[in-house]
Amino acid sequence: MEQEKKDRNLGDEWEGWSGEIIESEKEINEKVWLFLFFYITSILILNLIIFIIYYFISPRLIQINPLVDKIVFWIVIFVFSIIYVWTFLLILTILFKKDFIIVKTGKRLSIEFLLTFIYRIAALFKISKDRIGNSYIKINNDYIFISKLKKPITNLLVLLPRCLDRETREKVLNVISKYNCKVFTATGGSSARQVVKKEMPDAIIGVACERDLISGIADSPKNIPIIGIANKRPEGPCKNTTIDIDELEKAIKFFLNIK
Repeated sequence: MEQEKKDRNLGDEWEGWSGEIIESEKEINEKVWLFLFFYITSILILNLIIFIIYYFISPRLIQINPLVDKIVFWIVIFVFSIIYVWTFLLILTILFKKDFIIVKTGKRLSIEFLLTFIYRIAALFKISKDRIGNSYIKINNDYIFISKLKKPITNLLVLLPRCLDRETREKVLNVISKYNCKVFTATGGSSARQVVKKEMPDAIIGVACERDLISGIADSPKNIPIIGIANKRPEGPCKNTTIDIDELEKAIKFFLNIK
C-alpha cells in the first residue's frame, strides 16, 4: 500500500489516503437524489438540534425578557422556513428541469458549508464522501444547465488536473483547441485559485476528483458559474485518471452557446 502512494503525486485533498484502491469507487456514478436525501436529512437533524437548544435556553430568555424569547423563537422559525422553501424549489428545479429558484445568491449552488455535516451523516450509512461529492457535483451541474445564461461566455477557462493519463489528456486538449478555450493544468488548489484570480474568467469547467472540485467550487467567486467533471480513477487517485470526453464537450458547447 505504501508503494501505491509513492508512485504518484498526491493532491492536497488525498494526503490522508491509505493507499487502498476501492473497486466500487474507481468510477463513481451517483444519482442526484443521493445528495438530496442526505442534505434534507441533515437539515432536519440540524433543525431538531436547534430546537432542543432553544428548549433548554428558553426559560433563561424568558427571565431576561419574554420578548427576547419570542424574537429568538421566530428567528429560528423564519430561518428554517426559508431553508425548507429553498430546498423545495431546488427539488422542483431538478425534477422538472426548470429554474424555480427566483432569489439567488450567485450563479451556482452555494451549500458547501453544509458538506462536512452531510459527510458525517452519510458515513453512518457507510456512504463515502466521494460518492456524496459525485452526487453534489451533478446537482450543481444540472442547476447551471437549467439556469439559462443571459449571454454566451467569452472568457471560458478549463482547469485540468495533472493526473490525466496521456491518451485522455491528448483527447481533452484536442477538444479544447477545437473551441479555442483557455486551459490550465493545476498542480494543486492554490495554483488553480491563482490562475482564476489572474484570468478572471466568465465561467469555469473544472476537471478533477470530487474532493478537489468541491474545494475549488467553494473557493471561487459566487458570480462565476462552474461545471465540474469528476474523473475516473481506475488506478486510484492522482494517477492515470480519465474522463468522459463527451461530457467535457457538452459543457464547453453550453457555455459558448453552440448547438
